[in-house]
Amino acid sequence: MSIGNRVMRELGDVMRTGAGRVLDNEYADGFNTSANICVSVLSNAIDGLLAKIKSGDYLSAQEQALLSRLTELKAEMEEGLRNFWESEPTGGQ
Repeated sequence: MSIGNRVMRELGDVMRTGAGRVLDNEYADGFNTSANICVSVLSNAIDGLLAKIKSGDYLSAQEQALLSRLTELKAEMEEGLRNFWESEPTGGQ
Protein backbone atom coordinates (compact mmCIF):
# COMPACT_ATOMS: atom_id res chain seq x y z
CA MET A 1 0.00 0.00 0.00
CA SER A 2 1.34 3.42 -0.91
CA ILE A 3 2.07 6.08 1.68
CA GLY A 4 -0.66 8.28 0.19
CA ASN A 5 -3.28 5.54 0.62
CA ARG A 6 -2.11 4.83 4.15
CA VAL A 7 -2.26 8.51 5.10
CA MET A 8 -5.74 8.84 3.61
CA ARG A 9 -6.92 5.76 5.49
CA GLU A 10 -5.43 7.07 8.75
CA LEU A 11 -7.08 10.46 8.22
CA GLY A 12 -10.40 8.74 7.58
CA ASP A 13 -10.04 6.74 10.79
CA VAL A 14 -9.21 9.87 12.79
CA MET A 15 -12.18 11.74 11.32
CA ARG A 16 -14.57 8.86 12.08
CA THR A 17 -13.25 8.63 15.64
CA GLY A 18 -13.61 12.38 16.11
CA ALA A 19 -17.11 12.39 14.70
CA GLY A 20 -17.98 9.45 16.95
CA ARG A 21 -16.81 11.37 20.00
CA VAL A 22 -18.95 14.36 19.05
CA LEU A 23 -21.98 12.08 18.66
CA ASP A 24 -21.17 10.34 21.96
CA ASN A 25 -21.03 13.71 23.72
CA GLU A 26 -24.30 14.81 22.12
CA TYR A 27 -25.91 11.53 23.17
CA ALA A 28 -24.63 11.91 26.73
CA ASP A 29 -25.86 15.50 26.94
CA GLY A 30 -29.29 14.54 25.61
CA PHE A 31 -29.56 11.57 27.96
CA ASN A 32 -28.57 13.67 30.98
CA THR A 33 -30.99 16.44 30.08
CA SER A 34 -33.86 14.01 29.57
CA ALA A 35 -33.08 12.11 32.76
CA ASN A 36 -32.94 15.34 34.76
CA ILE A 37 -36.28 16.48 33.35
CA CYS A 38 -37.97 13.19 34.28
CA VAL A 39 -36.52 13.01 37.78
CA SER A 40 -37.23 16.72 38.38
CA VAL A 41 -40.93 16.27 37.63
CA LEU A 42 -41.17 13.65 40.37
CA SER A 43 -38.91 15.60 42.74
CA ASN A 44 -41.02 18.73 42.38
CA ALA A 45 -44.21 16.82 43.18
CA ILE A 46 -42.54 15.20 46.21
CA ASP A 47 -41.14 18.55 47.36
CA GLY A 48 -44.60 20.11 47.17
CA LEU A 49 -46.03 17.48 49.49
CA LEU A 50 -43.07 17.70 51.86
CA ALA A 51 -43.43 21.50 51.98
CA LYS A 52 -47.02 21.03 53.09
CA ILE A 53 -45.83 18.82 55.96
CA LYS A 54 -43.09 21.30 56.92
CA SER A 55 -45.62 24.12 57.04
CA GLY A 56 -47.49 22.23 59.74
CA ASP A 57 -50.32 20.88 57.61
CA TYR A 58 -51.27 17.24 57.66
CA LEU A 59 -51.44 15.17 54.52
CA SER A 60 -54.68 13.42 53.72
CA ALA A 61 -54.61 9.65 53.37
CA GLN A 62 -54.66 10.11 49.59
CA GLU A 63 -51.74 12.56 49.72
CA GLN A 64 -49.76 10.21 51.97
CA ALA A 65 -50.27 7.37 49.51
CA LEU A 66 -49.29 9.68 46.65
CA LEU A 67 -46.11 10.79 48.44
CA SER A 68 -45.17 7.18 49.07
CA ARG A 69 -45.77 6.15 45.46
CA LEU A 70 -43.97 9.18 44.02
CA THR A 71 -40.96 8.41 46.22
CA GLU A 72 -40.96 4.79 45.01
CA LEU A 73 -41.31 5.85 41.36
CA LYS A 74 -38.45 8.33 41.69
CA ALA A 75 -36.17 5.65 43.15
CA GLU A 76 -37.18 3.17 40.42
CA MET A 77 -36.61 5.75 37.69
CA GLU A 78 -33.20 6.74 39.05
CA GLU A 79 -32.16 3.10 39.25
CA GLY A 80 -33.40 2.38 35.73
CA LEU A 81 -31.60 5.42 34.32
CA ARG A 82 -28.41 4.52 36.17
CA ASN A 83 -28.55 0.90 34.97
CA PHE A 84 -29.14 2.01 31.39
CA TRP A 85 -26.24 4.46 31.51
CA GLU A 86 -23.88 1.87 32.97
CA SER A 87 -24.91 -0.87 30.53
CA GLU A 88 -22.81 -1.87 27.57
CA PRO A 89 -23.85 -0.31 24.27
CA THR A 90 -25.61 -2.68 21.91
CA GLY A 91 -25.05 -0.66 18.74
CA GLY A 92 -22.85 -1.88 15.94
CA GLN A 93 -19.42 -0.41 16.62
